[in-house]
Amino acid sequence: MGYYSSFGRKIGAAANSFGSKFNRTMTKGLKVVAEEAGQVSNIADKVSGVAGTIAAGSAMLGLEPVALAAGAVAAGAKGVEKVSDMAGTASKGVLAAKTAVDFGGAAIDSIRQGNMGLAMKQGKTAVAAGKLAATSVKAIERKRTK
Repeated sequence: MGYYSSFGRKIGAAANSFGSKFNRTMTKGLKVVAEEAGQVSNIADKVSGVAGTIAAGSAMLGLEPVALAAGAVAAGAKGVEKVSDMAGTASKGVLAAKTAVDFGGAAIDSIRQGNMGLAMKQGKTAVAAGKLAATSVKAIERKRTK
């Protein structure tokens, strides 16, 4: 066994380990974004509603500077709501696409091992996850054009 083959194996193992850790970290991060983005969107919607009401009331009372500031807060909150909603949808779509790829690869491995029943189940799961990913892409396109 030569020095270069041993060195190459060590480098390959280190790269594989780093890739696995990165993959796990990315998946956890996407799950957090998917879960928390909905809450951020809901809070921003409520802030926008309250600020809009304050702006309307201030304008009726003749307090134009307050109405202007409240209107700006309402507009900013609507922007935050839209961005966070899109981020949540995008992260759910990425997780679904990752699931589709993972189950597709597992199905191919099962076919290579001769386990066709398991391969069919994994393939169906991959297709369902792929459809979910496609649905989230369409949802993002709809939200972006609003």
